[in-house]
Order: sequence, then structure tokens, then C-alpha cells
Amino acid sequence: MPMQSGKIKHWNSDKGYGFIDVDNQSEDVFFHIKSVRMAQPISKGQRVYFNSERNDKNQLRATEVTSDELSILETPASNSVANSMHRSSDNVSQKNNQNHISKNNRSSQNKKSSFSTLFSLIAIIAVAVYFFADLKSSFFADSAPSITLSQNHIESASNSNAAAITGDAQIDQTLVLIKQGGPFPYPNKDGTTFYNREGKLPAQSQGYYREYTVPTPAVSHRGARRIVTGGHPPTIYYLTLDHYDSFQKLEVK
Repeated sequence: MPMQSGKIKHWNSDKGYGFIDVDNQSEDVFFHIKSVRMAQPISKGQRVYFNSERNDKNQLRATEVTSDELSILETPASNSVANSMHRSSDNVSQKNNQNHISKNNRSSQNKKSSFSTLFSLIAIIAVAVYFFADLKSSFFADSAPSITLSQNHIESASNSNAAAITGDAQIDQTLVLIKQGGPFPYPNKDGTTFYNREGKLPAQSQGYYREYTVPTPAVSHRGARRIVTGGHPPTIYYLTLDHYDSFQKLEVK
């Protein structure tokens, strides 16, 4: 609405509100102390100038009340400045909210990155422990003193049909020991599961393959020769001379 004028019809100083008797209008206008911009005290019958608008209940309420007509005329500009300041404040608040969200996102990403790094570290440690334990087991098994086979076992191997399989005394003796269940030169290692990690043998379920040491003459440790069997009891035999790099199948009856 355009600027209006009138006189204060009622004023309640205790509650801070009153009514204006509007010039050339029968409907009074409600006003509150918050909308008043006057230096002198408010009094009944005082002439005032004001702007007004209707609220959601269709009641006329003064948005600004003053005793100076010129100050009302300046109101649009003042409102423009106030609105500009308000928009600027909203922009700053929006930027602050965006910065806060960005910081939260970075914090969440950092937490995820830290968790991923920790998980990877745990996985690496677990793998290292597994291979170290396996290496340690192999080391002690390799360094363990071998069992000297009795003359009876050697003669048994020599007289067995297995002795003619390869022509190598140590290989054929090992085949005999496998068939009769030992005793083996390295009891802590012979007869244990062969995991086929190199993938050189056909894939089978874990525990299907077992490995046995073939002693190498003039070597104080286990050496590189092994016989790997498949099945329980064994139904297939493989020989490796280069510590699992390659295998050849043995025809054992």
C-alpha cells in the first residue's frame, strides 16, 4: 500500500501496541512498538505516517510508523539496503554451509581412506605371517636330521617290483616307503599336504596331494627332489627334480 497518515487512536504502553485512526479510512490500523521509528514518546492523538499491509488473517498492520513524512518516503531505499544486506547474509550463510558440508565430506573420505589403508595393512600382515610360518616349517623340516633307513628297508626296496620303475635307488626306495607307510627320512614333512601353489598339477581339492622327500646323495638337507602322490591311498604319483618347477608322472602299480 502507498504511504498513509492518521492519528494514534489507542496506545497501550505496558503491552507495546496500539491502533491508528487512518485519514479518509474507516478501518483502524494495528501497530506494534517494533514498527515505530520516532524520537519522541508515543501519545494518543499524535499524528503519524506509516506503511501498512494485511496479514494472513486479512488484518491491517503497520509495517513502519514515524512522525516524519520524509522518513517514510525513504523507506523503499532503506528496505532495499536492508534486503541487500539480508541477501548478503544469506549468501555468506550458504557459503559457510557449503564449506561445512565440504569439510564433512573430506573428513568422511579421510576416514574411509584410513580404514582402507588399515584393512590393507592387516591383510598384508596376515599373508606375511602365513608365508613366514610355512617357510619356517619348511626350514626346520629341511634342517631336521634325516632318519637312516635300516638295511632291511633298503633290501626291501631293492627286491621290490618298484625298484625297476625309474632305476634311481633313492626314488624307488621312496616309492616303497610310501606304499608301506614309512618310516620316512623326514617324518615332520613327509606325508604332509602338498598345496599345488605353483599350479603345475591338475587342480584338486585341498588335501588330495601329499609330498615325500627323495633323498639326494651327498646332500645334507632335503634337496630339491620330491614325490607327490594323489588320493588316499595314492592312485597317482608325480616326480619333481627341481623343487616343484616341473613334474613327470610315474607309472606305479
